[in-house]
Amino acid sequence: MMGIVDDTDGGDRKRVNVGGRDARVGGTDEFVAASWLRSQAAGVSPEGGDIRYIGDVDVASRLVHYAQPVLEKLIEYTEDVPLSVAVSDNKGRVLSRLDTNSAIGALVDTISLSPGFSYAESEVGTNGVGTVLESGRSVHIVGAAHFHERFQKYSCSGAPIRDPLSGHIEGVLDLTCLVEHSTPLLHSFVRSAASTIETALLHDRELNQRILFTAFSKMEAKTRAPMLVAGKNVLISTSKAQKIFDADEQRTIVQHALYLAERAPRATEEIELSPQRVVKIRTTRISSGRSVIGVGVAIIDLTRIDAAVHGVAFEKANQENEINRPLASSGRNYRSEVRNEFSSVWKSVTSLSREAVERKENVLVTGESGVGKEELIREAVGEIYPNATIVKIEPGFDVNEIKAEIYSNDSGSVYLLLRHSERLKTEDVISVETVLSYASSHGNLVGSAAIVTEMESSESEDGLHRSLRSLFGRSIQVPPLRHRTNDLPYLVRKILNEISGNGASEVSSEALERFSMYPWPGNITELRQVLSKCISNKPMREIRVGDLPASICLPLIHSSGILEYVEREAIVKSLEENDGNRVRAAKSLGIARSSLYRKMKMYKI
Repeated sequence: MMGIVDDTDGGDRKRVNVGGRDARVGGTDEFVAASWLRSQAAGVSPEGGDIRYIGDVDVASRLVHYAQPVLEKLIEYTEDVPLSVAVSDNKGRVLSRLDTNSAIGALVDTISLSPGFSYAESEVGTNGVGTVLESGRSVHIVGAAHFHERFQKYSCSGAPIRDPLSGHIEGVLDLTCLVEHSTPLLHSFVRSAASTIETALLHDRELNQRILFTAFSKMEAKTRAPMLVAGKNVLISTSKAQKIFDADEQRTIVQHALYLAERAPRATEEIELSPQRVVKIRTTRISSGRSVIGVGVAIIDLTRIDAAVHGVAFEKANQENEINRPLASSGRNYRSEVRNEFSSVWKSVTSLSREAVERKENVLVTGESGVGKEELIREAVGEIYPNATIVKIEPGFDVNEIKAEIYSNDSGSVYLLLRHSERLKTEDVISVETVLSYASSHGNLVGSAAIVTEMESSESEDGLHRSLRSLFGRSIQVPPLRHRTNDLPYLVRKILNEISGNGASEVSSEALERFSMYPWPGNITELRQVLSKCISNKPMREIRVGDLPASICLPLIHSSGILEYVEREAIVKSLEENDGNRVRAAKSLGIARSSLYRKMKMYKI
C-alpha cells in the first residue's frame, strides 16, 4: 500500500488498529495512522455518509482567479490521463474543479468533489485536501490509505497553496484519479503546480505593495502630521509616527483605519488609544482596480493638543470609557489589568448600537459571517430594555404568526429581530413593513434590527439593501475580528469559560500572540471552533502554540523586511522608467531628491 510518499520510510514498525483497520506505525504509514486517529477522534465513520454541502464559498476569490489558469494548463498537459484537478480554500471547501474527460468527471461527481462541498479531514477523514490542511504539507494518498471507504478506489495528490508573504495556507491544489492511474509523479506535479500559483499570488502582492508605497510617498510629501499606510502584511509609517506611538498604539490605529476604509473612501474619527489618550485620524482608502488594498492615515494627537492649550491632562477619553463600557468588566486583559479591555472600533460600534436601541430606531446591522452582529443587538436590548421580548423573524415567516406572537406578548415591550435578512427577496420587505406597522400600532414596539451578513455584492443584493434601508434607516457595520484583535484576550477568556464550564483552561501568551497575527476569516465563530478543538484535545490544561492548527502557528514574518524590499523595488523601477534621471524619478515617486539619494545609498542602488 502506498501512503504519503513525501514521508521517509522507517525501519522498524508496529501495527495499530484504527476504525477496524490496521496501519503500521513508522515512516509513511505512521503519517497515515496519525491522520486516521484524527479522523476517528472527529467522529468520521469509515463507512461514511454524504459529503456535507456548505454552499457559501467564494468561487470568484483571488485564489480562484490565479489558480484557474494553472488548472487549465494541468488539464492540457495531462489530457491522456483520466484526472480531476480541484482547488479548495483554507477550510477544505472546494472552490473550482476541471476534468480531463467526462468519464472521470462523472466518477468524481459521485464523491462530491465539487464547488461548495467540504473535504475537511474532520468531515471526511484522510484525503488529499483536508489532510494537507491538518499537516501543513503535501500528501499523496492512494487507495486504502483513505479513512473513508468511499474514497479507496481513488488516488489523491494534494499540496498547500501558501500566501508567499505571510506563509499562511490560502488553499489546497488536489489531483484525483483512479488508483490504477496513480503514479508518484503526480505528487511532484501537484507541488510544482501549487508553487506556480504561489508565484502568481506573489506578483499580485508585489503590485499592491508598490501601490501602497507610492501612496505613502505622495501622502508623506503633503503633510507634516504623523502618518502611516497599511495593507495586508505591510505597515509603512513616518519616523514621527514611530516616535509618538508605540507598536500596540499603531496596531490599534491601523485596525480602526482599515475598518473605516472598507466603509468609505475618506473618513475622520476620534479613537481612544487608552483611557488617557485620544487621537483623531483622517483616513484615505487606497485601491487597486475595484479592490481595497490598504489605507493611508494622518494622525492628530488630541491628548498633546489639549495639554498644550489648557495645561491639564486630557480626561475626556477616560470619562467616555466609563460611560460607554460595552460589556461586563469580568473579561480582563491577560497582559495588564489597566490596559484597554476593548478595541476602539468595538467601543465605537457598541456605542452606536446602544444609541440606536435607546432611541428606539429601526437599524440595519451588517457585517461578515461570525462577527457577533446578533449578539451585539441582544446585549444592548437586554441592558436597556431588560423586560422586552425579542421576537425573531426568519426568512419565509408567516405574517399572521408574527402578529399573533406580538399580540400575545405578556411583557408589554417588543423588539423585532429580523435574522438572515440577506436571504430575503425584495418583495418580502413588504411583509416586514406590515409587521413593523402592526407592532407600532399596538404601542409596544421599542425598536427593531435587520441582521445582514455581507456577501459578494450583486445587483439583487444591492436592490434588497436599498429596500431594507427604506425601513431600517440607520446602518451599523460590525467590524471583522481582524480589525479588533485587541479584543482577543477578552473573547478568548469568555469563550473558554463558556465551553469549559469552570474556566480552568487558559491560553499561553505566546499562543495569544499568534492569535493576534492570524486574520480569522471565520471571525468569532472560527475562534470558538479553534478553542473548542484545543480543549477537546487538552482539557483542563494550558493551550500552547504547539496545540494550535498549522494555519495559526506558522512562523510569523516581519513587515519591515517586506517594506524594505518593496521600497527598494519601487525606487529601482522608477529609475528605470526615467532612464536613470534621479530628478524625474524622485518626482514620480513623490519624494524629495535628498530622500531619494539617502534611500539609494541605504539600499545600495
